[in-house]
Formats: sequence, structure tokens, C-alpha cells
Amino acid sequence: MADVSVGPPDRDRLFGADGARGADRAQLLLVAGLVMAVSLVTLVVLLNATIYSENVATRGIESADGEALEVRATAVDGTGELIDATNRAAPDSHDDAAAEVRDGVTDLDGELSRSYAERGGVARVELSSVRNGSRITGTIAGNGSVDPNAATLATDVSRTRGFALDVDPGSLNETDSAGAVDDAFHVDLDNSTGGSHQLYVYTNETDGNVTVAVGEDGSVPTARCAVPPDGRDRVTVDLTGQRLGDRPCPGIWPTALAPPDDAYNVTLANADAADGEVTATVRPVSEDAVTSNPDLTATPAVYEATIALRYRTAELRFETAVRVAPGEPDA
Repeated sequence: MADVSVGPPDRDRLFGADGARGADRAQLLLVAGLVMAVSLVTLVVLLNATIYSENVATRGIESADGEALEVRATAVDGTGELIDATNRAAPDSHDDAAAEVRDGVTDLDGELSRSYAERGGVARVELSSVRNGSRITGTIAGNGSVDPNAATLATDVSRTRGFALDVDPGSLNETDSAGAVDDAFHVDLDNSTGGSHQLYVYTNETDGNVTVAVGEDGSVPTARCAVPPDGRDRVTVDLTGQRLGDRPCPGIWPTALAPPDDAYNVTLANADAADGEVTATVRPVSEDAVTSNPDLTATPAVYEATIALRYRTAELRFETAVRVAPGEPDA
């Protein structure tokens, strides 16, 4: 009778001669794959955490910087408005002007403190110092009692701000850049060591536009900007603010005088070639009253003030000193 029993399986037939080593390699590949997968997941998690932390930190810095700049701008604008309002009131003396500004800054400090306390901040602004000056006002064409071709606005000046002319376009002489030297109203800025600078205002004889031109040492000037009169009674020429009417007019204030190396004199030349008003705030070298044409009015004024500003929150500490001189040309 035949033997039909089944014996144990043949290991070599099932796995081959190297079966053990093949199984080990498969297990190692499986483990290595799992390790790489876990590593990649960990790397992604860490990268996302880093990006999130950086974004949060950056937002915090920008927010804090913006808040500090807001406090600074509020204090500077408030102090500037206070200085100009004090000067427009024509105080009797420099001491009165300084006292008015000091009291005003104290009031501004109280307003800032209350405003930012509601937002969780502590704000403080104090007046550190003031510099005396003179505010000069008057009519352009009304200076003929001395010399219409050289009406002195101010002498021995170290800085000028808020220098503006409100001119009647119909009163300006019609000319071109070549004829402006002799025919046009202009402001002469005479620097004893740096030559002289002329700022001409006239009606262009070609197109009828109100034109501002700049010259050096009496040379033929270069037109910088122009606006049509459009039937307006007045056009404002902001010399230190470098604007004509509602348009920017860069380059009309000499860079050499912002700030200057030494003192200069300001003269209204050909003053009978324009009707209008002139306003300027100047800082004389002596810090006393300036010499000006008798037909113009010069009153004691605060030219500039320096304020100490502090602002603190749970995340921010900000301290700075700021010089405030509204309407002064950029250096």
C-alpha cells in the first residue's frame, strides 16, 4: 500500500536558501520607511511652528512701532500747532511767547495721557527748550517808503520757516525767465559767503501762468513750476514748503540755506511788481528781534521748541527728544 502521509514543508522550497536574510532586509526597509515618515512629519510641524512664531513676532514689532510713531506724530503736530497759534496772537515779548507754549505743552501732556491711558499706555510730553524768533507779516507792495527795489524782510537770519507769499496774479509783471531779473518781483537771499539766491514770481508772457523761477547771483533764472491763474484772487507761493498753489514745487528753496552754514539776509526786491501779503518766521543769529522794513510788522515769536516724549506699554518702552519747527524746509 502506498504511503500517502504528508511530511513537514520543505523550507528551502518555500523560502529559498537565503530566506532568513531576505526577511531581515524586508523588516529593515519597513522600519527605515517608518523612521523617515516620522522625521518628515516632525520637520513639517517644526517648520510650521517656526513660521507662525516669526509672523506673530513680526506683527508685534510692527504694531509697537506704529503705535510709537502715532504718539510721536500726535505730540509733534500738537506742539507745532501750538507754536504757530501762539505766534499768530502776537505776544508782547519772547518771555510771554515761551510761557504760552510751555503752558500749552502742559495741557497737551494731559490730553495725551488721558487718551492713551484708555488704550493701556502711559504717555508723557514735556517742553525741554524753546528758541526765540520773529514772525514777520505785511503787504508786499507797501514797502516803498524805504526802497521798493530792496525792502528788507529780515537781516542776520540763521533759519527761516513758514515763508509764504499770497500774491494777486493780476498784479504780477508779465515777462519771461530772461527778463525776470529786471522786471519780476523776487525774494533775494544774500549769504555773505555762499553768494545770493533769487526766487522770482511773475506771469509768463507766453501762456499767462503764474511762474516761480530760481536764480543764483543775479543770473538768468530757471523756471521751476507754474500754475494757471484760473481767475483766482490770490495764489500762494510757499517758499520754505516748496509749493505753488496746491502743487508741489521742489527746488525753489536753496539747499544751502536748509540749514545754512552762516547767516543770510532776506530782501523783497522789485516789491512794487506784485500785490499781496507776506508771512515768515525767522530765527536771527542773536535770538533777538530782527531788523525789518518799517512797513512790515515783526513780533516776538517762538521759532522752534524741543520736546521730550515718553511712551510705555506692557510690550513697549519708547523715549525720544524731538525738535519742532513747523514749516521749515528739509535739510
